[in-house]
Amino acid sequence: MNVDERDKILLGLGTGVLLASSMRIFVSGAYSSLEKTFFYGMNFPSGLGILLLLLAAFLVGRMSRKAGAAIIAAYAIAVLITDATEYTHLIAAFALPVALALVKELDVKYLIMGLVADLSLRVLAVGTEPVDFPYTRIPLALFLLLGSYALWKEPGTLKKPGFGLYAFAALLELGLIYPNAIMRYSGITVYYLPQFIGFSFVVALALLLGPYLARKPEIAMALLIIGSATLFLKPLSLLGLPVALASAIALVESAKGSRGGVIGAFYLFLTATLAIGAYVGRDIGLPFMEDRLEALILVASMIYILSAYGKKVEVELPRAREIAGPLAGLALASVIVLALFNAGPTYVEAKKDVLIWTYNVHQGFGPYDGTFNGYELVNLLSEQRPDIWLGQEVVGGMIANAYQDVPLFVSAHLGYAYEYKPAVEGTYGIAVFSHWHMKTEGELNLESVGQARPAQKVTIEELGITIVNVHMGLSEEERAMQAEELLKFAEAAPTAQIIAGDTNAEPDERTIEMLTRDYRDAFPERPPYTFLWERNGVVDKENIDYILLKNGWPARAKDYGCLCDVLVSDHRPVWALVELP
Repeated sequence: MNVDERDKILLGLGTGVLLASSMRIFVSGAYSSLEKTFFYGMNFPSGLGILLLLLAAFLVGRMSRKAGAAIIAAYAIAVLITDATEYTHLIAAFALPVALALVKELDVKYLIMGLVADLSLRVLAVGTEPVDFPYTRIPLALFLLLGSYALWKEPGTLKKPGFGLYAFAALLELGLIYPNAIMRYSGITVYYLPQFIGFSFVVALALLLGPYLARKPEIAMALLIIGSATLFLKPLSLLGLPVALASAIALVESAKGSRGGVIGAFYLFLTATLAIGAYVGRDIGLPFMEDRLEALILVASMIYILSAYGKKVEVELPRAREIAGPLAGLALASVIVLALFNAGPTYVEAKKDVLIWTYNVHQGFGPYDGTFNGYELVNLLSEQRPDIWLGQEVVGGMIANAYQDVPLFVSAHLGYAYEYKPAVEGTYGIAVFSHWHMKTEGELNLESVGQARPAQKVTIEELGITIVNVHMGLSEEERAMQAEELLKFAEAAPTAQIIAGDTNAEPDERTIEMLTRDYRDAFPERPPYTFLWERNGVVDKENIDYILLKNGWPARAKDYGCLCDVLVSDHRPVWALVELP
């Protein structure tokens, strides 16, 4: 390998990792910032990142390669120091156009090496964000710094990426390069580490084989549309979306010739905003987007095709070693995580005293600066070891939180079985984790005025109990309406002995009065609060998370409490040690 080829590989690795990482951090950081503005009335400059992205898109074609290298290095140092996305997304806003400028220059075979390297980091992070865990944050930063080093040595100015490359980035950011997103888009609600790793190889092969389609751009365009359309024919999208990904890679060289970089950057921002609206559309003024992610991906595919249409180019195909190398890296990452983590549930013997938690985990974010909370969450669970954990705001591959997969990494770290009930788009909802086998008895989305609100009923046969997990609405009228529906759901056969979750209702509210007609609070005395938010010097404390036991059920809460000093989420873990009859 000569020096020039080595530098191209280093630059390709750095570019692929930079592109994927900066997109995730930019979107998730902008979202966590916007959340404070929309939901909590804080004066955080939520629009600043968007303005910086547009500014960077304008400047990148006038930027020296050394300046681009400095931006990459600054981003690497930022993600090495912190996972506070509200601040790092401001640097990612500059890093993203630099990454696309490098995509414009690189042969696609070098780009896909970097994208597979990022996929390997996702496997090492067990489906979560590599920035969140120290042992993946370091190699992520190393890839970026190596790319920065290779770029620094080159003279000249960066080329300006046009609309086509931003359209390519937008399509990738809708989830096509994340195995957990594809699986959950396809309707698979429960899987464990071996299935995730296996499908990671499917995604890697789609990336690596994409250039072989480039010589037939008409076929690649047709396959991109067909593959995206399989989202309407689940579970065919398990095959269709990797085909769409390979087709998107095949068209990269054709998309490089388009102009309109600033317009492209605005399109990327708009696409990400609409994708977030697919989950919380009614809350952010985009009600028409709810559960429309499939249509958005199909439209984004069409726009990408239009940007690449009519441009035939020569593509240098990867050699065997250029395919084998990235696959070997992914295989090594897979062997490491299979050796270190649980490949599936680790069941324990039934017992009489069962520690039950309910805990809203805030979409995978810490409460105050948009930090990812996966690392802190698994440490907390490892320390406290609840037998059954009912989680709310559990994400399995959502654009707004960098495509983290909370059910997967919690199960892999702690050996829980889980049952997942997404409320919208297969990737955002509630889940029950348990040390014992579970069977889903029923699930529904409660009638809602705002965001979709789910409930699920599971039976744990070894313990002889049925549990309902719920996340209720934000308005008092909405919750009262949902309480009637929830009671009917819980008391239908098999009757639930326990209802637990985030009700968003204070103890003196009509919703709780309705629920406690048939169920009793496991807490004889309520904790001081179960939700806390500090904003603009004002502290908001609410008592809204409950564990309710069926009246007449001969079980008792031997102990109970709230971990009120835990700051992993805006909610606090609420627990009860229940002695089963």
